[in-house]
Amino acid sequence: MLKPKLLAGKELPSWLPYALAGLGAILYLIQALIYAHTTVSSLDEGSYLIKGMYYLNGVYKPFEPYGPLTNKAPFAFLIPGLAEYIFGAGLRTGRYFSIFLGLLTVLGVWITARRWTGNWLAAGTVWVFALSPMIIKLHARAVSEVIIACILTWICVLVLDEESPLWQVILAAGLAAAAVFTRQNMVPILLFLILYVFWQHGKQKGIWAFASGAFFFIAFHLFYWPRVMTIWAPWLPESLTPFLNPFRIPTASVPIWDPNIDFWNRLNSFFQGIRYHFIPIVGSLFGLTLFPPRRDWKSAPAMRAVVFLAVSFFVLVIMHGWAAIASQYESYSCVFCFSNYLGFFDPLGILLFVILLAHAWNHVPNRAVQALLILLVAVIATGIGYSIFEFVGNGLLNLPLVPRFRSDGFGFIAIVDALTQGLGMQLVQVKRWVSSFLGFLIGAGILLAAFFIWKKRKESRFTLVLVNSFLITGFILSPLLHIGESRRDCNTDIIRDHENLGAYLASIIPLGSLVYWDGGNAYTPMIYVPQARIFPPQINDGYTFHIGGDPDVLYYFSHWNAELDARWRGEADIFIIEAKRYITWKDFLDPQHFQELPKPADSPSCNEGAELRIFQRLP
Repeated sequence: MLKPKLLAGKELPSWLPYALAGLGAILYLIQALIYAHTTVSSLDEGSYLIKGMYYLNGVYKPFEPYGPLTNKAPFAFLIPGLAEYIFGAGLRTGRYFSIFLGLLTVLGVWITARRWTGNWLAAGTVWVFALSPMIIKLHARAVSEVIIACILTWICVLVLDEESPLWQVILAAGLAAAAVFTRQNMVPILLFLILYVFWQHGKQKGIWAFASGAFFFIAFHLFYWPRVMTIWAPWLPESLTPFLNPFRIPTASVPIWDPNIDFWNRLNSFFQGIRYHFIPIVGSLFGLTLFPPRRDWKSAPAMRAVVFLAVSFFVLVIMHGWAAIASQYESYSCVFCFSNYLGFFDPLGILLFVILLAHAWNHVPNRAVQALLILLVAVIATGIGYSIFEFVGNGLLNLPLVPRFRSDGFGFIAIVDALTQGLGMQLVQVKRWVSSFLGFLIGAGILLAAFFIWKKRKESRFTLVLVNSFLITGFILSPLLHIGESRRDCNTDIIRDHENLGAYLASIIPLGSLVYWDGGNAYTPMIYVPQARIFPPQINDGYTFHIGGDPDVLYYFSHWNAELDARWRGEADIFIIEAKRYITWKDFLDPQHFQELPKPADSPSCNEGAELRIFQRLP
């Protein structure tokens, strides 16, 4: 175990790492509560909450034709829905429940890390969370990332040990199946868990893990059969699975959401993910690079645990990186969701890093590995710099640093002038080059600092000094690495505003009214109006809107088009319109046929034009 000592040689108090861990957890909680009350609600959050509420209250069922789109495995909706069912529907319930799951995640990572590494590194894992504003902000919203992170963490608590009781193995297999039925993209974790149990805990427990995991997996599918196949059909080649065509949306229509994201923005998304998840990603990557031969491991169980974590973590990272950045795997692909996707498995990366650090850091890497690590530091530093180009201000761009010979002598011109006028670059390109160069300079500075430290301490290995210097720098500067995402969205209390707005909507919308929603992409305010009837495809806003196609077929699959839109406009009793969208409704909502109800005093967002306008059809 690692036991830091004072310079005088005395051991630090045994209670200190516990106190530091507790302090980190308190800091995490304070930040999470602040973000919960200041972060604007998103489409995903509103979708999870209202669908979960509908499913638990029996208004709709998962995968129901003509109902809400069950585009994720049903537990993604049912788990937050259960919290709403018990504690009351609303944004407060959803977000406080997510914070609770986040704290369970931090606790589970601490328990597992302490088991393998001791109290100090376990306390360090808590501070990885506490110093990661983007991760905390993600945990403070009612989204599925924190649910999966919590499930994966407690799978590790149950089975990542030298010896686990049979009941823990069975429970872990059940949780792995539940993870798959929360997000279908977690399907590899069930397979990897079963293989790990066979390897670490023996044949008998492996058979139990396989049997229990298979039982829950099959039972979940049988319960929702056959419509559950709609979440698997997009994964499988149509040419090889024509029998799944009844569960696929026909190609006669064209989704309106068809993002055309260029290479440079995809690269930006990739390095944003590394920047926001620095220790899980970079620590694991360095650990994998320094992975020692089997003979150098302190214990075989630790090696097996690391292999399980490494395979699970990097397979999931590659899968989600490909889905978000490299492909267009479905009509609602989300390139800039890559960073959020990494939030699913941060606990695996953190545990992988600290267990490798404690048990098997390769102290004698060969020259090829040393060269690779130096290259990684340079590339990662440059890439992180590239990903913050949007925050390069005029003060930096206008620095007169570029030498120039003029008729009146030698002088300097501003960076932006040299690159835009001299090389014909656009401003966005200039910002990218400048921020990338700054990142490279910081990486070079860390390389030089590591070199001088190594020269001073001859017994150290340069590669290890470099890796440790880079990781410590990133760990300490984590809040700065989260620039852009860590800021508060609003200065107002978003939860309070939603509650006030929801109470107002519930008071003015008559029982059984059919509501047309164009109030923004987050359907969250409608959580507070359970007496209203809705058009379910609108929960996912324009992401389910198609051009052309058979309207009944699209509606069956919980999508919509212009024909359905026109039909619903003719049927709706109440129209909820976002203020900035009203210009497109002005002609339709004429005073002869509609009356505008008093405007709500509260808005669902602090963004300009987010206020709601409510119209009622006249008899």
